[in-house]
Amino acid sequence: MTWFEDLSPYTYLEQDRGEGMLNVGWLEPAHAYSIGTVPEEATAALATLALDPQGRTRGFHTCGFCGDAGGGSGQVPRGSAEIRVTGADGTRYAAPTLVVHYVTSHGYLPPRGFLEAAVAAAPPQPTPAPTPDGPHPRRPCWRRLLRPGRVG
Repeated sequence: MTWFEDLSPYTYLEQDRGEGMLNVGWLEPAHAYSIGTVPEEATAALATLALDPQGRTRGFHTCGFCGDAGGGSGQVPRGSAEIRVTGADGTRYAAPTLVVHYVTSHGYLPPRGFLEAAVAAAPPQPTPAPTPDGPHPRRPCWRRLLRPGRVG
């Protein structure tokens, strides 16, 4: 993959150069990177944002740290798009979708502003509805309807 220093001006996709974005998470084994613990909320936000990426490309990049992590099967983490977010101060960030893998598998600690922007940009996760202790008063209890020996 291409390496860019964190918070350097974005220059990867030609059509987006000069748009004031900053690079985050463009890692390669030949270059040192920040290591630390990323809060669960930020990791979840990155994973959610990676499901709807921007800046898609036709090819893909693989994780340079893993080598052939699939034991010869070729199952190496790879990405072909970007996560783009804007901070509260207007700073725009672009990271490869592999940033999720770098955080969860290689201990990468992205810049704080990027993590805060990711948490703010991710859609809220639905909270599971509380389950009542007993059956709903207006709905039949399925266990009573499906008695042993009855089909359907």
